[in-house]
Amino acid sequence: MLDKTPLEEISIVREIDNIDWRCSLGNDLRIMAISGNVSRLPEHFQTAEYAFNLHVRGKITALINHNEYAIEAPCFSSVLIYQSIKVLESSDDMVQYILAYSPQFAEDLHLNLSGEAHIRAYMRPIFPMSEPQMQVAMRYFDLLREVLQTPDVSNVREVALNLVRSLTYFIYGLYDTSFQKLYTLSRSEELVGRFLALVEQHCHEHHSIDWYADELCLTPKYIANLVKQVTGMSAGNCINYNLISQSKWLLRSTTLTVREISDRLGFKNQSHFGTFFRRYEGISPLEFRRG
Repeated sequence: MLDKTPLEEISIVREIDNIDWRCSLGNDLRIMAISGNVSRLPEHFQTAEYAFNLHVRGKITALINHNEYAIEAPCFSSVLIYQSIKVLESSDDMVQYILAYSPQFAEDLHLNLSGEAHIRAYMRPIFPMSEPQMQVAMRYFDLLREVLQTPDVSNVREVALNLVRSLTYFIYGLYDTSFQKLYTLSRSEELVGRFLALVEQHCHEHHSIDWYADELCLTPKYIANLVKQVTGMSAGNCINYNLISQSKWLLRSTTLTVREISDRLGFKNQSHFGTFFRRYEGISPLEFRRG
């Protein structure tokens, strides 16, 4: 395990000023609308997670991955598992739709997105949308809200998966078109994108950078330098933050024992997992589950 950054640095903060509405599918999926001058965005789950943000109206100044952005609607922003966002200021007329989902929900989406899509979202977390494009995206949110609030729908999770999958392809289709006009990926960025995609898929099996380097036909030192150069984060922390996110989701959302979670995430034993978890969270897995 490499260097440690406190998880508070990458988590979306917990408090929020104004929530117009919100609904959820357990700890798997949450959507909400917020408005007005807000100083913080919500922590959608008890984990770091994936999130889509539709900036419908108004302006926000925010730090994303410690870079300052002036966000002006209509536009879209994305937050990946290893990213951070902090609001500096927002306008009184701000309206934002937020969709967030857990690592398990992300896995069940079975999205066929390239490593390039990951690094594009990292390098350019915000891109403008036209009003017609925004209206289409908002209709997905409204439909998701209606589905989640409809009683006695036996297959609600499957319906939600299909809607979020469709929305994701719609968003990334726009993203690809917009990104190609604004930015060309370097070879280094392409390789880092492939690394990040592999980490999301295999971190529970492989904790060492050596395996990822072999998959990419690169040396561990070379890929480590590339990841640090492109993202500002160590390759080890990219792996660790994915592991922490999955750990927290399993602790909060399943009845698996700590030992079973430790086994599922590829740790040598429960003690090793507990030491790793306490290092990042400051408490044991059981204390986190009870909290």
